[in-house]
Amino acid sequence: MLMDNFERIGVTADWQKVLPGMVYVDLQENKSRKEIFNAYNNGASIIFTTRNISNPELPVIKVNNVYETMLLMLNKYFHSPQDKLKLVAISGSNDKDIVLDILHRILNQDSSAISLKEKDDFRNYFNSLNHMTIEDMYEHLNKIVTTGEHYMPLIVDYKLKYFKFINNFMFDCALITGVNNFDIGDQNYVLDSIRGFISQISDSKPIIFNNDDDLVLEALSYCKNNIVISYGLNKKAAVTATSIDVNQQTTFNYCLQRSFTTNNGNHMEPFEMPISMNLLGSSSIYNALAAITCALYYDVDMEHIKATLCNYVAPKRRFEISDFHGATVLDNYCTSIGELDKTFEGIQLLNYNKLRLVLAVDKYTRGQSIEDLVKLMSQWSGILGINELLLCGCIDINDKIIPPSINDVRMLKKALSDFVQIKYFDKLQDTVENVAMSLREGEMIILAGGEEMNGAKTLLEYQIKQEKLKQAHH
Repeated sequence: MLMDNFERIGVTADWQKVLPGMVYVDLQENKSRKEIFNAYNNGASIIFTTRNISNPELPVIKVNNVYETMLLMLNKYFHSPQDKLKLVAISGSNDKDIVLDILHRILNQDSSAISLKEKDDFRNYFNSLNHMTIEDMYEHLNKIVTTGEHYMPLIVDYKLKYFKFINNFMFDCALITGVNNFDIGDQNYVLDSIRGFISQISDSKPIIFNNDDDLVLEALSYCKNNIVISYGLNKKAAVTATSIDVNQQTTFNYCLQRSFTTNNGNHMEPFEMPISMNLLGSSSIYNALAAITCALYYDVDMEHIKATLCNYVAPKRRFEISDFHGATVLDNYCTSIGELDKTFEGIQLLNYNKLRLVLAVDKYTRGQSIEDLVKLMSQWSGILGINELLLCGCIDINDKIIPPSINDVRMLKKALSDFVQIKYFDKLQDTVENVAMSLREGEMIILAGGEEMNGAKTLLEYQIKQEKLKQAHH
């Protein structure tokens, strides 16, 4: 068995990537053994699996836990990069990517030599999480080490491919951002995800959590000896926000109400600190509370924290607000009912005369999601004054999108007609044209959807200009 070759050539869990001499770890959960034979035919020197393989020609080693084995092999290949970093776990279902990005920028304050390209690479990293393999994750850890950084925030989410693998990591700190109300259908999985990585946090390390969230509190009831630091907009939280003002910026006072001991053994006494951000929405306050608290635990300079938040620019389509000829357009990346719920929650403090929602419906028309969308609209349409809901199939943007059936559309229209006026369009272009033709000053348009809506704001802006030109000629 060519273990020496392994250290030069590598390890993979994808049989298609196997080169002669590589180690293959069988992470497949189906019953087929086809991948094992394919990996052998591609030249795997060792194959680790939990399966019983009777063929004596195959270089198979049976193990009890392939994820632990994969971790061992990757540590050997990459020389244990996680031992050289403080790993910060971020879990929950609210704005993990934003907390991750903010934390990365605050914690790695000494990495001034990092180029803008490398910072963009980090942002591309969390945009690619859903598609990352285990090898991708470890390669990224290794890259972070080579740049001279000392901290690595990691998203821990049961929906991600690498979840079972990353759950074996030894984290230095954990943040739990909260759980969307509409993740209740996945409640057991969410709780298992949170409990799983909490068990990897040593008693001397902190868990920073949103105590406005009942599900998070339930998950933490299984936590016995860890240091816990709560944040939220309630009087019981160890960290809260006061003097909140949301206008062109979000400003508030970060208020530490109970002392804690930092990573370096310093005693952090209660205090208040003014914070300004170019982020809007109530969720941005929660995100900032979590990130600031984590940074203070690692003894980051307060002025650096304030400056980073003040200058922080969120990724595209994260509660992005623009003014179009007297109307307000809010463009927000939403791939679940829970994220749409958070979008509605975040606009309560904004001013507008009329509200229309443009919603990509591919994600919302399967099974329980229809009921969830109806429930969501019944809760928010009256509170926010949503006048019109435009459902969009976006089939002109992505040919992989499966448009809702006629029956689905009829079901949605019937279920939602009691709350708002409903329109449906197969194409984004037609939807945008309809909005532009009837746009009024003081109105707010919400653009909500996944990648299929990435160009919707640009398209709407162009269409509005065309409408203004037509009106000028008449």
